[in-house]
Formats: sequence, C-alpha cells, structure tokens
Amino acid sequence: MTRARTIAVAMGLSVIAGARPALAGQQVYIYSVVHPIYGEIGTLTDTIDRSSEATRIDSRLRIAVNVLGIVVSRQETDTSAIMHGNRLVSLQSVTEKDGQHFEVHGETQGDQFVVNATTGSFAGPATIAPSDPWVLKRTGEQTVVFTDTGRITNMYISGGDYDTISVNGASVSARHFVVMGDKRQEVWLDNREIPVMFRTIENGTPIDFMLQNTAAAPVPDAR
Repeated sequence: MTRARTIAVAMGLSVIAGARPALAGQQVYIYSVVHPIYGEIGTLTDTIDRSSEATRIDSRLRIAVNVLGIVVSRQETDTSAIMHGNRLVSLQSVTEKDGQHFEVHGETQGDQFVVNATTGSFAGPATIAPSDPWVLKRTGEQTVVFTDTGRITNMYISGGDYDTISVNGASVSARHFVVMGDKRQEVWLDNREIPVMFRTIENGTPIDFMLQNTAAAPVPDAR
C-alpha cells in the first residue's frame, strides 16, 4: 500500500485515459484529495512542462489522515516523469509513508523500459506509459508502470462518452473513462482534455481527486 495518488488505506490510483491537452509551456494543476469519511485529506500538485523536445510531469502528493485530531497515516510522494513524444524515457519518484522510504528509478534501455525500485526490479516494453492521467491517450489495453512502486502491469481502458459531474459545486461536462485492472479507476476530462476529476475505488470506497484551479494559467518562464 505505497502507491502515490491515493490515501493511506487505498494507496494507488493506477491508470487514467485521455489525450494530452494541446497546451504549450508550463501549467500547474492543484487537486484536493477527498475521502468520503475523513473529508479532504491532502493535495496533489501536478506541474506539466512542455517543450518541443519533451514533456516533463512533476507531481507532489501530500496526504495526512486525521482521526480525532491525531494523524494516523501520512504520505509524501514526489514524482518526475519525462516523455519524448508518446514514449516514457525517465521516471523518478521518492515516497515517505508512515516512516517507510520508497524509491523508483526507471529509464529506457533499448526496446525495454527498466525499473529499479525499493520493491524490486521490473522491465516492460518501451511503449510503456506511467500511471498518470496526463499521458494515457487511448482506449484499449495498455502496459503501465506505477510511478511510486515501479511495478508494471496491463490495464484496460474503456469509455469516453460525455457525462456531467459536480466539481467544486459547479456542473462540468466531461468525457468519462473507466480503467480496469487491480481495481476500478475513473477519470473525467474536460473539453481541453484536462483531468478535472479522477477516482480510485478501494474496497468499495471512492477516493476522489478534484481539480481546484479549473482555469489554470501558464506559469511564467523563469529561465
């Protein structure tokens, strides 16, 4: 139970589908992590930096589950993934969870993507995708690598029809995708192909990631 993008009792939003939005430069997106019992338990901040050479996705997850004012579980995960076109070429992540330390280091080597992680070593095809809502762009079967454990698996993505959901009290029309693998996950993409909400269901409990800055503006280039 160490996967990034979920909570202490259900660590592991794994796969989400949808094309990358056609936005240039750097964008920052902040998600609230919401548990149906404990309420808002943390935030996920995604920074998407696009150039003509590559796309870099930096994710910062901060979660703390409080019960009667006592923190019973805490997780901090920092992940960086670099894509050249549709190909993942580098994946690095560090997770601190309840006193445990986990690392993932992955890179392309020939026709494979090779991962060395705290939980073991893994290898998959060079066409592998990271378990991130920003890069998976088609329905059907997809081989993915979990960004916080390095584990590699196959998932099946379906859906894509429009649905109306409530995000921060506002009704949003979004394409709804369903991901089936170890568990069921879902993602909703707005008309700019931005994930406005995604969800993992653990033992029947839905954990939601809801976009706060739905009109995220480009971050000025400091270089």
